[in-house]
Amino acid sequence: MSTEDLHFKLGMYGSSPLKSPEFQIKINDNIIYHGHISKPANEVEYFEFDASISEGDNVFTIEFLNKLPTDTIKDESGNIIGDMLLSIKSLEIDDINMDHLLWSNSLYYPVYPENYVDEQQKSVKEVRNCVDLGWNGTWKFPFKSPFYIWLLEII
Repeated sequence: MSTEDLHFKLGMYGSSPLKSPEFQIKINDNIIYHGHISKPANEVEYFEFDASISEGDNVFTIEFLNKLPTDTIKDESGNIIGDMLLSIKSLEIDDINMDHLLWSNSLYYPVYPENYVDEQQKSVKEVRNCVDLGWNGTWKFPFKSPFYIWLLEII
């Protein structure tokens, strides 16, 4: 099976001045990076790396790891007035911005805390068109190799 080398550049930011999101970046099941956003709230931080990708189906994954129910701050009426989100601003593969594909070609699988969500939220197993991760969980961006052929087919 053949492989191709691709360059990835991911831009993300956290929303809370009180706590920094912890996350993992993976390609397929390989952990590429595990850490925290180090920039101040709402300031984009970029993560760049090269990866050797096998021919066929692949998946770029971001796992949000450290959200707690107490990271969502509510007023006396129950309105959210502060929160910790992990937001995906951009993804470039070989200097090609995935732009609208971030929304249309990705799925987010939130893991809701049992004591925090209602029955309707518990039934939602995957969220489409989502780049603002509000709960721990996994965001997946599937793609294929050869990358340029897949890109021509999908757009």
